[in-house]
Amino acid sequence: MKRFTCYLYNMFSYTARILVLMLFPVSILLFSCHKEDPGQPGPNEVWLEYQLFRPSEISIAVGTTVNFINKGNPSHVLYSSLFTSPRISTDETYSYTFTTPGVYYFTCASHSTVTSEQVAVRVQ
Repeated sequence: MKRFTCYLYNMFSYTARILVLMLFPVSILLFSCHKEDPGQPGPNEVWLEYQLFRPSEISIAVGTTVNFINKGNPSHVLYSSLFTSPRISTDETYSYTFTTPGVYYFTCASHSTVTSEQVAVRVQ
């Protein structure tokens, strides 16, 4: 009888270990994949995210300052005919005051082939 009890204990222990090893990675994936909705950019803000600039177009008046805020993981470098920004890391902001009317197109110098990382600023 002692031998049988020892066998059951070892079998339960083995099964429990396998179950824990299988459920642990699944629980990590389920609980870590939840991402809060960051909301929307405020007025005169452009959010630089991973493979996405939001909004893709913004219209402002001459003399308005636009805040380019990096909300994503990689750092970004804004590039246009008007200026090239320094590297903007996660949660950092680069501000620029537009003084001349026109349409200015910006892209990320680090990820220039990603077409969703572009923004048009229309200054009126």
